Amino acid sequence: MSDLLGRFSPPLLLAVAWLLLTAEAGLLIGVALPGTSVLVALGYFAHLGVVPLGGAIGVAACAAATGTQISYLWGRRREGAPSFHRFAPGRWDRPRELLGRHGRWAVVAAQWFGSARTLTPRLAGWAGMPYRTFATASLPTACAWAATLVTVSYHVAPEIVQRFTAHLAVAGPATVAIALVVLWVTRGRPKVLGRRRR
Repeated sequence: MSDLLGRFSPPLLLAVAWLLLTAEAGLLIGVALPGTSVLVALGYFAHLGVVPLGGAIGVAACAAATGTQISYLWGRRREGAPSFHRFAPGRWDRPRELLGRHGRWAVVAAQWFGSARTLTPRLAGWAGMPYRTFATASLPTACAWAATLVTVSYHVAPEIVQRFTAHLAVAGPATVAIALVVLWVTRGRPKVLGRRRR
C-alpha cells in the first residue's frame, strides 16, 4: 500500500485532501462528500509515512476552518431572506430558532456531525449570527475536529485496516463461491421446471 501511495507526491495528496475538506463544509455538495473519511485517510497515510503527520494535521485544520467560513459567508448573503432555501422553505424555521436560542453551542456541536457540518454555518449566517460569535465558536472547533480525527486515525486506522484485510482474505473467496452457487441455482431452475412440465 505504501509503495502504491508513494508514487503520488505528498503535496498532491495534501492538496486533494484540502480541496475535499474545504468543499465539504463550504459548498452544499459537501453534504455528499466524505469529510470524516478524508481525515481518517490522512491519518493512515501519515502512519505509512506517505505524508508528514504535522502536515496532515495542519492541512486538515486549515481546510476545515476555511470551509466553515465560506459556508457562513454564503449564508450571510441570504440574511433577512424569508427562507434559507427554495427547497421546503417552511422546514428551516425550526433550525433558525435553535441557532438563535443556543447560538455558539449549536455551531460547536454541529462540527462533529456529518450534514450539520455543512448546513449549520450557512444557517448561522442566514439567521444573522454576528461573525465574531460564529468565528470564536467555529474556528477552534473545526481545528480540534480535524486534528482529533487525523491523530486518532494515525494510531488506530492501521490496526483496523489490518483486521479488515485479514477478514477480506477469507470473506472474498467465500463471497465469490456463494455468488457462483446462487448463479448456478437460478440459471438451472428454469431448465428443471421446463423438464417437469414436459
